Amino acid sequence: MTDAIRREAPADGRRVILFGAFDRHNFGDLLLARCAAAGRSGECVFAGLVARDLRDSGGFRTVPLATVIEAYGADEVDFVHVGGEVLTTTAWEAAVMLQRPEDVRRLLAAHDRSGTARDDWAAACLGTARRIPYVVAQDDLPRTWRTHFRGIGGVAFEALRAADRHSVLRALKGATTLGVRDRATFEALRRAGFDADLAPDPAAETRQLLGDLIRQRARQGEVASLQGSMQSWMAVQLAAEWGDDATLDGVAQLLLAEAVARGTGIVLFRAGLAPWHDDLETLRRLADRLETRVSVELFESAHVLDICALLAGARAYAGTSLHGWIVAHAFGVPARCLVRGPADKAACYLDTWCSVPRQWRTTGESAPLFPRTVSG
Repeated sequence: MTDAIRREAPADGRRVILFGAFDRHNFGDLLLARCAAAGRSGECVFAGLVARDLRDSGGFRTVPLATVIEAYGADEVDFVHVGGEVLTTTAWEAAVMLQRPEDVRRLLAAHDRSGTARDDWAAACLGTARRIPYVVAQDDLPRTWRTHFRGIGGVAFEALRAADRHSVLRALKGATTLGVRDRATFEALRRAGFDADLAPDPAAETRQLLGDLIRQRARQGEVASLQGSMQSWMAVQLAAEWGDDATLDGVAQLLLAEAVARGTGIVLFRAGLAPWHDDLETLRRLADRLETRVSVELFESAHVLDICALLAGARAYAGTSLHGWIVAHAFGVPARCLVRGPADKAACYLDTWCSVPRQWRTTGESAPLFPRTVSG
């Protein structure tokens, strides 16, 4: 395996290894990997917790971290933690999200009642004892490697158990660079003694980095078909956890009002196929509440560039996906994030970078579209 991934050393002498949660299907994580790679001149290695090939979905072929260390341990390396809410993703959460969706119910029944059982299973599944597995300390890597954290989030950092906070802070202490994407994470780390850089999520540069690829993608496949069948649309996404009847009823009312006001149809899409993300059944139930009033279509593709093209061509966006909002915003599309409360990672991000009143989220227009918290 190591021979298969071994590549010639880059011209400047330092290899770049990108490490993150792009070993599972989530729009934001796969997009962050694409943006990180597009922003660099040389070839990158993509490391994850497990070996996966998500190139059919617009992602990359990831190699387990242990294999990457074996292959490049003697090289000079910049090891980059690539964004996302990595400071608070536990081993249990990461391991479940790496499973097949049809296996999750059985795994939860077997392990969810005992914290010890969860930890033991997750460690065996991931091949690491790290409780926060997408955070790696420089001391645990070869001496010739430097660690970097770019655009990371951790809004629930201070709610972690003490041992987990300590392991994260140990990793951050040895980092060459440390950048966070929201003020809640920034302030939590400041209280812990760290002076991090605060900058927007790297996906905010999607238009500059991937604009040409996205425009090419829009001329084919489902997006091209939509342009022929639906003159304008509002792109809508909803996480599976929002799938109870009361919440769907409330969201449907908001979507209908906006679609009618704008004269658009509604296109429902998934921003993640991994467990605990999105599912088609939730979208179908939402569609049942909408299609008697407006034209509704289910967007089947989960390819990163297709989702970007759908958002870039939309009249508006609404959804629970933070990166749906970020991409829509990057293309100047009016966008709303649906959040449960002020501690939601999307709420914290928007509070950091938007100057509009807290109870509304708006992009490129003065009239509010969605309340930041949908009851139900």
